[in-house]
Amino acid sequence: MRILLQSIYPYMFLLLYLTIPFDNHVRALPNILLIALAIAFPIVVSKTDFKKLKRLPTLLFICLVLFVLVQALLLGRIDVDSPVLEKINLAIGLVILYVPIQGFQKIKKAIIYSSIAAILFSVGSIIVGVYQGATFQLLDSGNLIEAMLVDRLYLGLLCVLSIIASYSLLKNTYNPNNAYYVVAIIVNVLFILLIVSRIAIIALIVLFILGFLYKRSKGTQLVFVVATLFLGLVLVFILNNDFRKKILYTPTNTESKGLVANTLEMEPRTIIWNCAITISETHNELWKGLGFANTNKELVKCYEDSIEDEQKRAWLMARKYNTHNQFLDIYLATGIIGIVLFIGFVLFVFLRNKRQFFPTTLLLTLLLFMLVENLFHRQIGAYYVGFVLIMLLIKQNKPQNKEIQAD
Repeated sequence: MRILLQSIYPYMFLLLYLTIPFDNHVRALPNILLIALAIAFPIVVSKTDFKKLKRLPTLLFICLVLFVLVQALLLGRIDVDSPVLEKINLAIGLVILYVPIQGFQKIKKAIIYSSIAAILFSVGSIIVGVYQGATFQLLDSGNLIEAMLVDRLYLGLLCVLSIIASYSLLKNTYNPNNAYYVVAIIVNVLFILLIVSRIAIIALIVLFILGFLYKRSKGTQLVFVVATLFLGLVLVFILNNDFRKKILYTPTNTESKGLVANTLEMEPRTIIWNCAITISETHNELWKGLGFANTNKELVKCYEDSIEDEQKRAWLMARKYNTHNQFLDIYLATGIIGIVLFIGFVLFVFLRNKRQFFPTTLLLTLLLFMLVENLFHRQIGAYYVGFVLIMLLIKQNKPQNKEIQAD
C-alpha cells in the first residue's frame, strides 16, 4: 500500500497544480486532491524527508503563521478572519505536503502545462465569443477578461511563473526540449501582452534586467527571445496609443491632465492605498492589528467618507475592495510584529539566495504581485505563493548541474 501511494503521490500533487486555473469550472477537484494528499502524507513521508526543509527560513515563516493564528485566537477574531487564515495555512501546508516528493522538475512542468492550458482555454473562449457575435477589440481588456478562467492578475502571475520555470529548465548544451521551453516562454509573453496585465509586464521587464545582472545564468537562446519580445513591447508602446492608454490606465474620455495625474486619478488602488494609510494614522492600536475582516470594514467606511465622486464611491463600496497590497494588509491586520516577521522572512530569504538567479526571480516576482494584490485573500493566490515557497524552502538533494542556475 505504501509503495503504491508513494508512486501516485507526486502525480496527485502535479494534477493539483494543473487544475488550479480551472478552479471555477472544477471547483471540487482541487479540494478533493488536497484532501487526498493530506490523507496519504503520513503514509508516504519519512523522517529524512523533513531534512530537505531549509531550517531557518522555514522556521521564520512558521513563526509568522503561528503568530497570526495565536493573535487571532487571543483577540477573539479567529472566526471572522478564518477565510484569510486558512489561505495562509494552505501556503505553508503545500510546502509540508511536498517534502516526500523528489526534485522540482515535475512541478515546474505542471506550472508550464497549466499556463499553456489556461492560455488555450482563454483564447478559445475569445474565438467562440467572436463566432457567437461578441465584439472583441485586441486591447479592450474589459471584454477579454469576461472570457477568461480567472482574474487577469492571476493569469499574469501564472504566466510569469511559467516563464521562470521554463527558463530554469533550459539546458546549457543542445537539448531537443529547449525548443519547447523557448516556445512556452514566447507564448506566455505574448499572452501577457494580449491581456495587458500591467504588473506582469513590469515583472517581465524586471526579469529581463536581472538576466543581464546574472550573466552566468544567461542562455543565448533566451536572451535572443526576450530581447526580441521586449523590443516589440517597446515599439508597440511607442506606436500604439490605445496600448499606452491600457497600460497607463487612461481611458479615451479622460481629460488631458498629464501622465501622472491621469494615472493617479483613474487607478482605484491609489484611492484604496490612501484609505489604508489614513486608517494606519487614525488607529492607535496597530501594535495588535485590526484583523483582516475589520481592516476591510474600515476601508469601506473610508470609501464612504472620503470619496466625493458618487459613482466612484458607490462602485468601491459595492466591491468592498481590500488593501490590494499584501504588506499594508498584514500591517493593518496583524500590527507591527506581524509585518516585521513578514519583512524579516522576505529579507532573510533574499539574502540567502541573492547569488542565484532562479530563487531571486521567483521571490521578486512574488513581491511585485504582492505590491498590488492580497494574494492570501484568494485561494488561487495561496496556491501560487505555496509554489514559490516550495522552491525557496525545500532543498534539492541532487543539484541539476545541466540546468541554467535552476535551483
